[in-house]
Amino acid sequence: MEKIRKYTLISITFILLIVPIFLGIYNEYFFIRELDVNVVLILIFGFIIFLIIGKIVEVFVYNDENIGVIKKQDVIYAFISKKNLVFIWVFFLIIMIIEELIFRFYSIAILINQVQLEALVAVFISSSVFSIFHIHTWFSYRNVRILLVNLIFPFFLGLFNGYIFLTLGIIPCIVIHYIIVLNLYYNLYKRYFK
Repeated sequence: MEKIRKYTLISITFILLIVPIFLGIYNEYFFIRELDVNVVLILIFGFIIFLIIGKIVEVFVYNDENIGVIKKQDVIYAFISKKNLVFIWVFFLIIMIIEELIFRFYSIAILINQVQLEALVAVFISSSVFSIFHIHTWFSYRNVRILLVNLIFPFFLGLFNGYIFLTLGIIPCIVIHYIIVLNLYYNLYKRYFK
């Protein structure tokens, strides 16, 4: 019953965030705004760097002492139990879309268009809030190492995705976020639970 309520809330939030886009709200941020060799190189190298950082986090942050608490994480649990794989392919993707819509699409657009902040400041604020949003990991895992990773990694991912958002639009941000985080969880599953 708890999972049904959770998935229902995720679905409702997703719909509420998507509707304004179809009404044309900030649709200029939905599409590519700037595409050149530098943007593509930053995208490729940034993506590779985040995959490498994910591997470093997997090896040096998680260990036999603290990996037991991460079993409760929905994606890792779905991999372990081999049940509810629809969560990984549907609801986890929806969660990544929700996070990118809130912390990139709406936050940055509002800070730039309504508050009249410079793009760099808007991205920094959005990344900071995105990082602080992940403090919930403390309440789930009560582990300082996991908390620090979930504060630092999202901040830098937010900076990177902020740049990608302002140049390539929201879709690449969602794809990057989804692949990087799913890759981390899958590698943790393979390393500790397979």
